[in-house]
Amino acid sequence: MARWKRSLVAVLAASLSAGLGACSSDDSSTAEPTGPAKVQPPAILQAGTLKICAPNDGTPPNVYHDESGELVGSEVDLGKALATQMGLKPQFVESSFAAVIPTLQAKQCDVIMAQLYIKPEREAVVDFVPYVYSGTGIAVAKEKPADVTGLDDSLCGKKVMVAVATTAESLAMEQSDKCTAAGKPAVDVNRSNQADVSLQQLQNGQVDAFMDTAETLGYYQTKTGAKIQTVGAPFGTIKIGAATLKGNSALHDAIAAALGELESNGTYGKILDEWGMSDLSIQK
Repeated sequence: MARWKRSLVAVLAASLSAGLGACSSDDSSTAEPTGPAKVQPPAILQAGTLKICAPNDGTPPNVYHDESGELVGSEVDLGKALATQMGLKPQFVESSFAAVIPTLQAKQCDVIMAQLYIKPEREAVVDFVPYVYSGTGIAVAKEKPADVTGLDDSLCGKKVMVAVATTAESLAMEQSDKCTAAGKPAVDVNRSNQADVSLQQLQNGQVDAFMDTAETLGYYQTKTGAKIQTVGAPFGTIKIGAATLKGNSALHDAIAAALGELESNGTYGKILDEWGMSDLSIQK
């Protein structure tokens, strides 16, 4: 997973701890079980509790610490919802992103919800329940959309801001090559790792578009007051999933069933809408 630090995110998550050691946060006070427990030990470590591995070095909107130090985000909300749907109390076990799978394997948590992309090498050691997509998106200023419609020829000749060494940068360069191959102006690719600067330039009309992860753009749009809007569908998508120990079919199946129930009763959609991630729904 590409994990570059954005200055705006750094400000919003200034209290975030980056230690490698796992620590637990009991969130039972904010998420009470909706009924009897649907899964018991040994499928879970502690009766009545779902221990969720989460990164203490995550980024908005998935998992991060707010200004008060509280663990928040779309995956935190979804983890709480899944736990309560399963008749359990959620408890978050925090570690560095690099340590979440070893933490699961050491049986310090039951499931990982940590912006974990579903990749073959990970599927060899854990089982996944997909619950959302990650992807790249394009944002334009609400007041100056610049006739950009997505990752297509509408970017030819346009000034586009990206972060260095990201998927967005490589996709912008690929589109630029397509533009010139078709006899059209190249994409004017600009680079900055300061998201607040990029957003300000976009809103001021100094650049025509800003490319970043689709979930991050949704966060800026819904949570920071940025006057931007996304255009086109997310592209280059990959599934993110809840990871359980290989062979723990009882817990895997209980999570899959609970997710289906959250999708049916509308809770899943509401969580994604709140975090500007509706375009990344696994239901699409």
